[in-house]
Amino acid sequence: MILNTPNPFRPGAGRVPPELAGRSAVLADFMGMLEAVAADGEGERPWIISGLRGVGKTVLLNQCARNAVDAGWVVVKLEASGSQPLAVQLAKEIYVALRKAATASEKVKRSFREAFAVFRSFQLKVDPAGTYGFGFDIQAAAGKADSGQLSTDLAEMLESLGLAARAAGTGVLLAVDELQEAPKEDLEALNVALHQLGQDPRPAPLMFLGTGLPSLPSVLAKASTYAERMYLYRTVGLLSDEDTKDALVTPSQRERVTWSENALVVVLKASGGYPYFVQACGKHIWDVAASRTIDADDARIGIDRARDEVDAGLYNSRWERATTAQQEFMAAMAQDNDAPSLVSVIATRLGRVQTAVSAARQSLIHAGLIYAPRRGYLAFTVPGMADYITRFGRESRHAV
Repeated sequence: MILNTPNPFRPGAGRVPPELAGRSAVLADFMGMLEAVAADGEGERPWIISGLRGVGKTVLLNQCARNAVDAGWVVVKLEASGSQPLAVQLAKEIYVALRKAATASEKVKRSFREAFAVFRSFQLKVDPAGTYGFGFDIQAAAGKADSGQLSTDLAEMLESLGLAARAAGTGVLLAVDELQEAPKEDLEALNVALHQLGQDPRPAPLMFLGTGLPSLPSVLAKASTYAERMYLYRTVGLLSDEDTKDALVTPSQRERVTWSENALVVVLKASGGYPYFVQACGKHIWDVAASRTIDADDARIGIDRARDEVDAGLYNSRWERATTAQQEFMAAMAQDNDAPSLVSVIATRLGRVQTAVSAARQSLIHAGLIYAPRRGYLAFTVPGMADYITRFGRESRHAV
């Protein structure tokens, strides 16, 4: 460690890096939209941010949520899961948001009184076993969010939240991470609900932000064809060389530590701009650096340690969870490095007809290990997976 100076780098899923490099434009655009919604009291188009694993989607979502909280917004944030209906998760998190409103000023509490009643109706339909209390009696709103049709009930629940926020002089942000994990029927209901809200002459001031893998836009479109036109789609990818340098240099300068140009070149080549690995490299290089000027030798030693850590965690866990057939399929893909693989070529490499590999293909997509960037092609959802398989995959399969 550099003279016992605290290490600023934070590798890890969803952890906030010391410098959110390369994402300022997306953040600025989203915050500009939140400001416009707050000023006009009208909702805007829902947002979808997609990208590979480890490029910072969750960090972006969390930052947007924090900024909305700081602006006085009501924020409902959750992570979608295939093991629990989206409606049940929404009920739990809407309840948390309403509890905060119930303990706010008297004006806010009055503004949300109708929303409390609509929530009670919604909750009784989607999660009747749940225990929800506000410290005062609330009767369910008859004829609101109680039809048993999720799309209708969700639209009425979200509209009541938005109208209450408008009366309180604020807005509502609904933020859902890992949205591709939600069941198809839940995504269809969400699409319909957001579509209905957007068709109002003066939409309630509710903003939706969903994040997920590159497959998310097509998943939403399969649930509802008009989703292609309804959402505003933004993609986050690998960092440019300048953004990678910024991610390393800026937080170091705050601790009066500098990087030699040679050290930066070594990290740029090794990381390929993959944000998760950039943070891992920064952490380990910092730990081994011998002085306040990080040189190329520090970089090489730290990168080796970072690669060992990422191999053991990020890559190995995914590889070991895969079946033999799935591993063989991914090994065939790895021959193309990080470029998309043609499905017919994968089948040829495996010595099979294309239909014979469809089961492994579909199971890998379902597991979130690969996705289809375009028709007939497949790619890994985690940058660097091909390199890991090339280095260790064959040895692992032989050991089985």
